Amino acid sequence: MKVLRHFIKAIAIGTVCVSCNSSGHLDYVKVNLSDESRSCNLSSFLKKYEIIGLEASEPEAVMTYPDRLLFSEDRIFVMDRGGNKIIMFDRDGNFLKSTAKMIGRGHHEYIRIIDATMDEKEKRLYVHCDAPYQMMVFDFDLNLEKVIPMDYYMGEIAIEGKYLYGICYDEPKDGGGYKLVAVEKTHIKEKPRTLLSHDDVIMGRWTLGKSLMPCKDGVYVCLPFDTRICKFKNATLVEEYNMDFGDNGLVEHPVESDMPPAWFDKNYRDINWAIVNMTESDSLLLFNTNKTFAFIMNKKNKQCDGYGFLDNDFFPIFCSRIIPSQGWHNGVVYTVSSRTVESALKQIREGDGTQSPTMEYIKQKFDPDGNPLVIIWDIR
Repeated sequence: MKVLRHFIKAIAIGTVCVSCNSSGHLDYVKVNLSDESRSCNLSSFLKKYEIIGLEASEPEAVMTYPDRLLFSEDRIFVMDRGGNKIIMFDRDGNFLKSTAKMIGRGHHEYIRIIDATMDEKEKRLYVHCDAPYQMMVFDFDLNLEKVIPMDYYMGEIAIEGKYLYGICYDEPKDGGGYKLVAVEKTHIKEKPRTLLSHDDVIMGRWTLGKSLMPCKDGVYVCLPFDTRICKFKNATLVEEYNMDFGDNGLVEHPVESDMPPAWFDKNYRDINWAIVNMTESDSLLLFNTNKTFAFIMNKKNKQCDGYGFLDNDFFPIFCSRIIPSQGWHNGVVYTVSSRTVESALKQIREGDGTQSPTMEYIKQKFDPDGNPLVIIWDIR
């Protein structure tokens, strides 16, 4: 009965998504996670890199955590929800400006920032806020151009083409659950269209990362407690992968609609129930989950492997979770804390003291009391 239930559930999952459009194709992907302790060399899927030290010259330049990094031609925007601000740097990491002085209840101010995305073609930055719900539109010099009042809340946002996408949450009185919606960016006040939904969830359970990720020619989404990674373009499904983590995932251990949160917390600690930080090249799809694992999927043969950690064979700095980003196409972004850099330099000093040119460069770049280093890699 258990196998039959899972089989029926898998068919239902595919049917819900395929019904949204006629061009998407469902690919079933078995994830190889047989040995959680195995590692993968970064050089096996990454090539050249760039290291940027983000200046922390004054209080409003200091970030709490980079929830999302947005790269324009000559700007880096940091979405710092914990610090309740957008921070702007030039491409060398020099601090330029932030929205910290806009926090308040007055005209053209905001209470809380939720998420940000770029309109790369129109060179505009869209920032979603709540209390009250609104969209703030900035130019690429972080000058506010307009504020659009909204009647709904989106926990994450992304822009692709003429569409603004968002992840919305239904209230428990409405059944709970998550849904991906889309609305034309020129008509944000209108009611958005639902593209994807998932109802069997445990509300109030979160993981580090983003479920909605812009890419070169679309957006990737995987709603929490779902197994589907979907790619949308022009609000139409164009790719879909149903990820099976075996005994460590939701296909074998589906979340029931009436599951008590306390029971979930106890029994799902080792289950991959949220897929986040999807990042792609022409051939590979990288992502994380609520666990600390790194996953690499070959989009051509649909082979996906999970690794307990990534071995940086370029220089002795550990990289783990992907930092959600936009504007750096065919690449992946990691950040490295000052503590991690200091630990690596200490190990070198306690060894033979020989530092590679890269570590010498990192030593000059990082600030022990400042922001993390940003490392941008090209995917092979």
